[in-house]
Amino acid sequence: MDHHLITQRAHNNELGFNTTRMTFVFGNIATIALNVLADLSSQEKLALSAFVVMLNIASFLSFDTELKIFAALSKDTGDENSTYAAGGKQTPWGAFRVFCTIICVVAAVTQLMAINA
Repeated sequence: MDHHLITQRAHNNELGFNTTRMTFVFGNIATIALNVLADLSSQEKLALSAFVVMLNIASFLSFDTELKIFAALSKDTGDENSTYAAGGKQTPWGAFRVFCTIICVVAAVTQLMAINA
């Protein structure tokens, strides 16, 4: 496979991962700020809870997909001299996927507990 194409795919995937990460971070910070600073009614708490769940499910799905793509790209190079491929083959992609799952679940659960406390 063409190295330029693999490099472009890796770059696009990295941009997607970073976008997901920033959406996850700022979305969760915004919901925490709303919960702390606003006097929310029960309907507003329900809406904020729904947003937290949707944000974290979307983040989980996006993180998982992008990590699968990173793993696939590291296998697709076929070049033994590629540092990217060598590093990618040694990376514990499954552990990263589990870690992202745990982070999204913990963020959602703790925020739901704080919103509805």
